[in-house]
Amino acid sequence: MTDHSAKTFIVTGANTGVGLETARGLARAGARVLLTVRSAKKGEAALDELRRDTGSDKLSFVILDLGSFGSIETASEKLSERCDRIDGLINNAGLGAASEGRTEDGLPLVMGVNYIGPFLLTRRLLPRLLETARQEGQARVVNVSSLAHRFARRFDPENLLPDPRPRARDAYSESKLANLLHARELARRHGGEGLHAHAVHPGFVASDFGRAEHFPGPWQLVFKATRPLQISPAKGARPSLHAALSEEAGRTNGLYWTKATPSDPYLPEDAETVQARLWAETEALIEAERGSASA
Repeated sequence: MTDHSAKTFIVTGANTGVGLETARGLARAGARVLLTVRSAKKGEAALDELRRDTGSDKLSFVILDLGSFGSIETASEKLSERCDRIDGLINNAGLGAASEGRTEDGLPLVMGVNYIGPFLLTRRLLPRLLETARQEGQARVVNVSSLAHRFARRFDPENLLPDPRPRARDAYSESKLANLLHARELARRHGGEGLHAHAVHPGFVASDFGRAEHFPGPWQLVFKATRPLQISPAKGARPSLHAALSEEAGRTNGLYWTKATPSDPYLPEDAETVQARLWAETEALIEAERGSASA
């Protein structure tokens, strides 16, 4: 069995649901785990639960709001300062299909929090991830995507933020496809340096993710009607844990996992070209937003 006791992992959105269970699984494996949360109160509650359950004394949290470039930059600096190595980043945090509003930087909320924020966080932590990969043999990035990526029929990497958007669910589906393509492009760009990047589908999970804040109105009737089909957050965390810890995921790269099984994603034609364009356009969008904020 692989020894994970020297490893350090970061899990975003780790105070509840699949994120909390992912942190629990990593702690049980003996790893050091840094949770990112949106409030100290939630962070302390999560740490108390995890410490009682796992007995681990290698747990801490950092405040992070993926809807704020400033928060991402501050959090990434703190994470890099605290960690002399980063063996894995699990981009778990996200919003539901019907979430509305704008991020602190004026981006549409769902795409901003689900994809652009995690992209920037990963970019900021990439030097430490690659340093760990060179020294330890590999490091991993796990993006929590969704089967909903198959519904991203209008996906255009050069028009990520159409205004107006015809349907709210399109933003969610497109953000989940972007998560998947981001993992593939990370693997293509940095696989030769020891970085392994994967995307996962957690399944239809019974968690706080389905709360009215994310899925208002009629969506709540759907969630209640399908409750018997939903799986526990612990089961929903298994794909992330497999991608982060398993030897199988360490022998492969750029895959999409459901449960502990590689699956064929629904990709656009000429996916490598699309994911490269997506990367370039996302970087340009971030720099443009930063420029407008400082003007």
